Amino acid sequence: MLTTLKGASEEGDDERNSVKSLVKALDLLEAVATLATAPRISEVAIASGISRPTAYRIVQTLVANGYLAQDVQSGRLSPGFSLLTLAAGVLDRNRLRIEALPHLQALANLTGERTNLGILHRNKVLYLAGVEKPLLPTIYSRFGKSAPAHCCSLGKAILANLPDQEVEQLLAAEPLRAQTQKSITSMARFREELELTRQRGYAIDDGEHVVNARCIAAPIFTQDRPVGAIGISASTLPSIVEHAATLRHTAELISHVL
Repeated sequence: MLTTLKGASEEGDDERNSVKSLVKALDLLEAVATLATAPRISEVAIASGISRPTAYRIVQTLVANGYLAQDVQSGRLSPGFSLLTLAAGVLDRNRLRIEALPHLQALANLTGERTNLGILHRNKVLYLAGVEKPLLPTIYSRFGKSAPAHCCSLGKAILANLPDQEVEQLLAAEPLRAQTQKSITSMARFREELELTRQRGYAIDDGEHVVNARCIAAPIFTQDRPVGAIGISASTLPSIVEHAATLRHTAELISHVL
């Protein structure tokens, strides 16, 4: 019996250690992907809170499997191509993105501006897709970037239609930090902003996330719950506010299909 219990205990310890190693690998991978410049192993170890020897072993494993790439000369790290397979699997199966893309394209053609699709993920706005303005030489889908929910129109459009308790929980995890001089950092002022957003049916980002960048966004619903938002971006606000009714109608179309 004692031998059996000891074996079970050791097996449990091995499982816990494996989970801890997996968490460390994911933290390290995310640090490489989100740091402003390509880091060395020592830098990513500090950023992810992992010891340098452990970081070295994890990096070698991730590089060997293509999830990280390491420059031979500088030793700096960058995300590897194996991540694209995972990302493609997510995007190709995401119904919200699939249904929204044709509407994003039509909206970009109509307005002559960039259009975006975003969701809430880990308390931030995650961009799932986007279509660049038609006058530019290349049209591409934007995805993978994130933004604070409180200072971008996509985030405001979603938050304005969530229960108050959920909004409070999100803002407790992601405080109202200023991104520009126009960012809202007062909770009372932000509550007023959400109420205005509900009243007009769309949200406004007037240079609150990026200086001299404006955006309006409308929520997408399934069963009366916001699951995402679409937006129009430009350098001036009046040029896109005039398309607010079309934006809302487009969001309603996507909601209906979903």
